Amino acid sequence: MRKTCFRERVERPHRAQQRCARKAAASVALGFVLAVFLALLGCAGQRAHVAKIPAPPEVVSSEARFRKEYVLVPGDQIEVAVRGVTEASRTLTIRPDGYISLPIAAEVMASGLTPRELGEKLTEVLSARLLKPEVTVIASQIRQPMVYVQGEVAAPAALPFRTAPTAMQAIASAGGFRRTAANRDVAIIRLSEDGYLQAIRVVANVGGQPGPYMALQTALLQPDDIVFVPESGRSQFGRVVDDFLNRPVQGVNALLGTYLNFKLIQIVK
Repeated sequence: MRKTCFRERVERPHRAQQRCARKAAASVALGFVLAVFLALLGCAGQRAHVAKIPAPPEVVSSEARFRKEYVLVPGDQIEVAVRGVTEASRTLTIRPDGYISLPIAAEVMASGLTPRELGEKLTEVLSARLLKPEVTVIASQIRQPMVYVQGEVAAPAALPFRTAPTAMQAIASAGGFRRTAANRDVAIIRLSEDGYLQAIRVVANVGGQPGPYMALQTALLQPDDIVFVPESGRSQFGRVVDDFLNRPVQGVNALLGTYLNFKLIQIVK
């Protein structure tokens, strides 16, 4: 009897240690499960956060580089400087008929030309009276910055930039979408700082009818931007790239020549 009691007294601490060990192992396992569960929640939260980040707009750039040159119109003020001939150098305002007059030259049509082109024209005209004249033309006071809306809108137009700082405001000022417009495929044509024409597609990241309008309202414009609204039922983004980016002389300069403040000149390498 004493041996049995002694054995129980000896074995009970050992069993207590085993129970403690089992509890510790269970705690470690539970902690590991909780850690994995929290990690999965964290990953899921990260995926949900990333999914909310708007997708970048689709941008296509031209292969060739260009520069913009301002096109003169009636009312613009210009400075004509003829080196060494002060009587032919003066500040002029282009008349309503588009002409300017110089003392030793006939009347010259200035409207529709860039300052560089007008300088070349005046050089040719003055060469009949002067020996190798050097003429420089500077546009000193010009019309305000504009943006342009083309395509499936009620009234394609040139608009003051200050009144149409977003694509949606520009479209609304041009009479809004026609029924044939593809309002989810609007593109903004822009000349980048490094000289490449870009077609920036305004992508709606929100579904439903308000989606395109919300995207266009947040699409900020820059002076001289062209907002192009294509026709629905067919993809015209390829046409935009071809007409406005790859063939801008026939596209931008020709199609929008009556509206534009500028002319695109290709940079020859």
